[in-house]
Amino acid sequence: MLNQKVTSLVAGIALTTVAASASAGLALKDEKSGIGLNLGGRLQTQVLFNDEDRGNNEDTEFKVRRGRIRLGIDPHPQWSMFLQTDVANNGAPGGGFDVRMIDAFITYKPSKLFQVISGQRMAPVTRQNLTSSGALMTVDRPGITNYNLTWGLSGRTAFNNAGLAGTGIGQMGDVAVRDLGVTIFGSGDMNSDTHFKYYFGVSEGSERNKPADTERVTARAQLNFGDAEAGYFNLSTYLGKKDTIAIGVAYDSQDEIAVDATTGQGVDYTLWTIDAFMDKQVGNGFLTLEGAWTDLDLDDAGIMNTSAGAAINATTTGKTVQGDGFYIQAGYLMGNWQPFFMYEEWDSDGAAGAGSWDNIRGGVAYYFKGHNANVRAAVEKTGNDAAGAADITTAVINFNITY
Repeated sequence: MLNQKVTSLVAGIALTTVAASASAGLALKDEKSGIGLNLGGRLQTQVLFNDEDRGNNEDTEFKVRRGRIRLGIDPHPQWSMFLQTDVANNGAPGGGFDVRMIDAFITYKPSKLFQVISGQRMAPVTRQNLTSSGALMTVDRPGITNYNLTWGLSGRTAFNNAGLAGTGIGQMGDVAVRDLGVTIFGSGDMNSDTHFKYYFGVSEGSERNKPADTERVTARAQLNFGDAEAGYFNLSTYLGKKDTIAIGVAYDSQDEIAVDATTGQGVDYTLWTIDAFMDKQVGNGFLTLEGAWTDLDLDDAGIMNTSAGAAINATTTGKTVQGDGFYIQAGYLMGNWQPFFMYEEWDSDGAAGAGSWDNIRGGVAYYFKGHNANVRAAVEKTGNDAAGAADITTAVINFNITY
């Protein structure tokens, strides 16, 4: 009897391992209880080559960009839970890395059209917010993706590894890179070639700085023509496995996230964004195009204080941070090779260009096994319009394994 059980377990693992090779994670199922389990991980390591204007005193920098273990459990056909950890340098000399929980949520899914996701999860804002970090075409997300309440309301440089001086007020949410709340999500088909999905979320948002008890409200809708992108997350390139055009629009807001130090009034946060995506065969290869425009409003605020009266950033105003910007990125897959390009810029409402910047990056990826194993090499140059700021040039080699 014991040998029979062991044999059944090994066979189950073998079968699910084969199935998992076409996707991410090792899927197991207890046939007696019906409970399913999915185990996976992601490791992204980088070698960064910085010029002196980066200002971090490391010409060559070795970095663990992401190191994650994820666990999904399905105790019931309509219920599931998801946990994901990440590692982060704790900043202490010789201190190594701290492990933190970045995702912890429960999903109730009575149908594909209606799902409820509750806990610590990604708030549904921009397309890049909702793009898997294991499938980022141009090494990492565009820097302007961080102009939302989840990721700090600031510009980023060095392949999204560093804050850009004078462009932001820093992290506003209580939970780094995620938010605590509930999202209603669903996807469906209007016909065989037209598909949709929607998100509506209510989150804690900024809890530390706001003078009033307000909630963050986020709404997003997306249409796909051709193949569907039915899941909660998108990919930045489908490597020839989809033929689709997508258009998305989103709204994100929270009242009184801070206090204007000059007027004493609460500062409201409002963000609008529209994005477009295309993945199609062109010639003998596959062309990926993506772009988005974002508008951020912070009530034309000056220096912004916490509710306790301390300045969030003593030199950067809300007007310097708010503004609008866009990015465009493209890649062309030929066999296992994919050269890529990205351009982005942010135009702030600050005086004399303060808070405005632009960024260009280009490189090439080689896919050993799609998004499961690949390497990218790229160069990026960031121009900062702040007075006295120098351009920042960074090169990177990025290694990625996702399972």
